[in-house]
Amino acid sequence: MKLERNEIAIDFKEEGYYRSIPFIALHRDLFFITDNFSHRVLEYRFGGNKLEFLRALGRPGQGPGDLMRPMDISIVADILAVKDESGISFFDLNGVFKNKFQLLSRAETMLFTGKEVHTTTYDAAKPDLIQVYSREGEALRSFQKKKALYPIRYEIHKGLSPDQLERIVFEGLLRSDGQSVYFLSKRFGSMLRYGPDGNKTGDWELSEILGINEKAKAERNRQMFLEEGFDLEKNKRMIPHNYLFEDAHIVGGRLYLLLENYDLLEKKVKSVIEFTEIDLSTMAIVCTFKADAQAKWESAATFVFIGDEANPVFLTAVRRPGEDEKICIFRPRENTR
Repeated sequence: MKLERNEIAIDFKEEGYYRSIPFIALHRDLFFITDNFSHRVLEYRFGGNKLEFLRALGRPGQGPGDLMRPMDISIVADILAVKDESGISFFDLNGVFKNKFQLLSRAETMLFTGKEVHTTTYDAAKPDLIQVYSREGEALRSFQKKKALYPIRYEIHKGLSPDQLERIVFEGLLRSDGQSVYFLSKRFGSMLRYGPDGNKTGDWELSEILGINEKAKAERNRQMFLEEGFDLEKNKRMIPHNYLFEDAHIVGGRLYLLLENYDLLEKKVKSVIEFTEIDLSTMAIVCTFKADAQAKWESAATFVFIGDEANPVFLTAVRRPGEDEKICIFRPRENTR
């Protein structure tokens, strides 16, 4: 299905730093952007094709109400959880600071479910991938043995510490359908579902569903990081991106993926922004949504889903080299099924 786009006007743009937009979130008509440059989260009101600036949440520092490079955000029941370098902070939607706690291990991604916070750890001293905390910061449980998911042989790699290697191998997302928690691996395409107690209730390989390009990426990543070993110096200190997808959201019984736009088989960037819709009950692709790129090297790395299964709309941060990132809204064109 073809998508048409409209660029969203961002009010009070000089207040923020938009060379890079790492994370966005939407809660009813409130839209949030992480601002790593100024160590804040910016809050807007979303309406029509405009974002109206409301307030900045947080300030630089490490104390109560302070943030240091906010890395992930999650909203439930009018509470915004922000993960930064020093822990998890909570704000209400009027920008009032509520509380903060320190994490017990290095964490990559976060999911706030209302009463609990789930994080994925890249701390090689911790055997479990997923750590669960109470809203007050009490460590409740951990689950998913890392070795059972991806058995890393640390000794075959050069130039990477165990923690750095884990951060690469376990790059992924935590998502919820309101009942279960899902971990989705960006590099290998594994999708695992867990019940409230942390027991695994489902296990799928998205690389087998998405197509030959994504399957080739998963196989190449396994060769580099699990089988042959990776030499950072020989690779000019560059870690190949090779994601299967950049972002994902679960809405109703559907999984929506923002695909990474590098074609590994053709060794070129695809001139398209592409979303895939998957039925979680059958794990079959329902629809593919595509918008032609408007500039060379244009890409997208994060989105939020609005609308519903019948009328999907994607609110997306779009990047072009040398330009500020833009927020664009993508809707299906009429009569394109």
